[in-house]
Amino acid sequence: MKHPAIQLLLAFVCFVTTPHGMAADYGTYKGKGGMSAYKIEPNVYEFHYDKGFTGPDAMGWDPNAQYAWSRIAAAKVCGVEVSVEKLLPLLIGKFGQDKLVHEMIGIGFHEAQIKSNSKFCTPERTEELKAAIAEFNSGTFPKKFP
Repeated sequence: MKHPAIQLLLAFVCFVTTPHGMAADYGTYKGKGGMSAYKIEPNVYEFHYDKGFTGPDAMGWDPNAQYAWSRIAAAKVCGVEVSVEKLLPLLIGKFGQDKLVHEMIGIGFHEAQIKSNSKFCTPERTEELKAAIAEFNSGTFPKKFP
């Protein structure tokens, strides 16, 4: 058995050198097709939240809209101040569609996935959300995916 102080030091090194505290554990998921499952596993959702809802995992929606929806939903779940009512007209202006699509199909879907994962709201994600929501509030939705 390793010395407890060495174990603590190794845990600290992992914490400060990985983007979300500890490296995300995506299990055996390889990154394609998991978003079309009847029950989306938390590791599959986290993979796409971190790396993008693209290709077949965008489910036919603009991957950049998926990015915005996921961050707005995460802000709601993780306790970051966000006004969906304020953002809806901005989302419609940027991505088209209507209020129902953005609210129910977009944000609501992501909110349900995030709520089902009690480990989702890390301090690092919460900080990233504050910056993203501020950007969205100014009407800027970054184009992260082609």
